[in-house]
Amino acid sequence: MVNDLKNFGKNKSFFFVGIGGAGMSAVAIVLKGMGFHIAGSDLKESGYTENLKKKGVQVFIGHNSKNITGFDALIISAAIRSENIEYKAAQSSGVPVYSRSDALAWILNQKKGIAIAGTHGKTTTTSMISFIFKEACLDPTIIIGGELNELGTNASFGEGEYIIAEACESDGSFLKYNPFVSMVTNIEEDHLDFYKNYEEIRKSFISFLNNTKENGFIIINGDEISEDLLEGLKENKKIFRFGLTEKNDIYAYDIVPSSSGIRFKIKVNKKAYDVKLKIPGIHNVKNCLASLACAYILKLDVRRCIEIIESFTGVKRRFQIRGFFKDSMIIDDYAHHPTEIKATLEAAESLLKEKIITVFQPHRYSRLMAILNKFNNCFEKTDTLIITEVYASGENPVPGVSGKLLVDYLSENDFSKKLVYLPKINDIVEYLKQEIKNDNLILVMGAGDITRVSDNLLNT
Repeated sequence: MVNDLKNFGKNKSFFFVGIGGAGMSAVAIVLKGMGFHIAGSDLKESGYTENLKKKGVQVFIGHNSKNITGFDALIISAAIRSENIEYKAAQSSGVPVYSRSDALAWILNQKKGIAIAGTHGKTTTTSMISFIFKEACLDPTIIIGGELNELGTNASFGEGEYIIAEACESDGSFLKYNPFVSMVTNIEEDHLDFYKNYEEIRKSFISFLNNTKENGFIIINGDEISEDLLEGLKENKKIFRFGLTEKNDIYAYDIVPSSSGIRFKIKVNKKAYDVKLKIPGIHNVKNCLASLACAYILKLDVRRCIEIIESFTGVKRRFQIRGFFKDSMIIDDYAHHPTEIKATLEAAESLLKEKIITVFQPHRYSRLMAILNKFNNCFEKTDTLIITEVYASGENPVPGVSGKLLVDYLSENDFSKKLVYLPKINDIVEYLKQEIKNDNLILVMGAGDITRVSDNLLNT
């Protein structure tokens, strides 16, 4: 695979193998906007492939070596293996092959890149910044890991000077970026299938921050990222901190949750402002602070940016209200790490429903095994917890690791609420039909295909 990006822009056409994924389709949309000829293939149709077709991108369903004929280079997703027929055809014919992260790095480094990294919150924060910049008529290029409600898509190409992108640390590929603004929302232990331990994760984030352009800015969560965690950061970097305490450059206070969102005050440069978000949760207060910090350091009008963010309705599968069943609200959420789960349930509690029923799908055998002990206490805000089988996400099963492992762990650690193990999604739907009463909140959580529970309930 090609790692040298010097010649990337000399190609006139790219074929995407695995184009139907959220990340791949976003890059494809932007490269098409930049004037490149784009096509691609995937195993099945999806909302992303339909969106690509509407934008004039040819999408092949199924992989075939003939598909890549005439293209200057291939771009492959992380899920594509060496035995893929299109990948093999490119290698045998000398066609350059780039990873998705290579392509994203090249795009981000073309202009003033704003890269948002962190264990949690990066998709929503990226979406908030994108929404602010777009509504402020800055015409940014946007690449998000989720579907922004206001855009109706996960990416858009703009003629402005800023490129806003989510920077995922999961495989270390974010170290290819040289952003003008680098942001880290938080650092926690995760992705231990790639990293050896927390210290290696921390060093990776420091390397990411050190790649910030010399005249650029660093934005960090000042409450959660302490000075000792920044050991190794170059001294000449300009750091701007956000958080919930006065030690930060921008901070929130007088936070009041409500059934319609959350309201609070912020202070930056000794000036105070009122903010009222349509999306609930303390975690979204932090995401909002991060986005306003970015706007402030780039000299946007803070009051105008607050007006914009107050109309923000969120991201698909990030506390997304899907609809109602028996007068009970169904919410989909991508949360799969214990910290995210706890924050999402706290947001759910603020809606003041009679009862919270949570359906949780563990994500990957390796992740469940590595962070099992972190699940203690994260589900305490729910009244009923339903655990499904693990979503493999391409991994092979691990003996002894299943959804039942999490059920047993919670039982052994005095989980006090109703706990149900239902491995199959169809069984969950039937159970919920009997369990749901009026004014319940059904929270469907996980990074896999668990959203099918919501789909099936709403289609009943």
